[in-house]
Amino acid sequence: MKFASSHHSSADWQALQKGLHRFVQTRVPVNEVEDVVSDILEAIIRTQSTLSTASNPSAWVYAVARSKIVDFYRRQSRKRSTTNNLQSDPTWYGHAEMIPVDTQPDEADLSACLSDIISGMDDDDQKILTEIDLKRTRQTEFSARHAIRLPTVKSRVQRARKRLRNRLIACCPDGTSDGCGNTCQSNTTYATN
Repeated sequence: MKFASSHHSSADWQALQKGLHRFVQTRVPVNEVEDVVSDILEAIIRTQSTLSTASNPSAWVYAVARSKIVDFYRRQSRKRSTTNNLQSDPTWYGHAEMIPVDTQPDEADLSACLSDIISGMDDDDQKILTEIDLKRTRQTEFSARHAIRLPTVKSRVQRARKRLRNRLIACCPDGTSDGCGNTCQSNTTYATN
């Protein structure tokens, strides 16, 4: 492929897209080709100054393409890892579309249930979970409002969520909502770790 260093005609751009499409098509699943090609083109546009100084523009473009393909597979690997972690988590029920509609919890009911459980936690956990998870305050806002460094807030949120998770498991050990309301409301001894 030939590229004009200062000006790309629409024919050059289309040729570049077609060439990249063929290149990517042999390396990623068919349904992902367009997204990967778009990522490559975006990277080329963003780093156009580097392209204009490249001694071999074609090689540079394909180096960018290979890099974006590697990024694609890294993202896929992370997604699989996250899904596997979720599926091994006893509190994960599955995708919402797999839950029968009549058993999907209403957000207000869930919020009320969590509020009750959170109210039994220590003051710091209550404050951070209520603001960040229930009121959906951004961690950066919480950090600024309470004069706490952001990494400290992130760490506290993780620890508080872990303690909340343990309380939920203690209330509903089988992961279903059957009888959990009564168990959680009457249970006075929650897991604390």
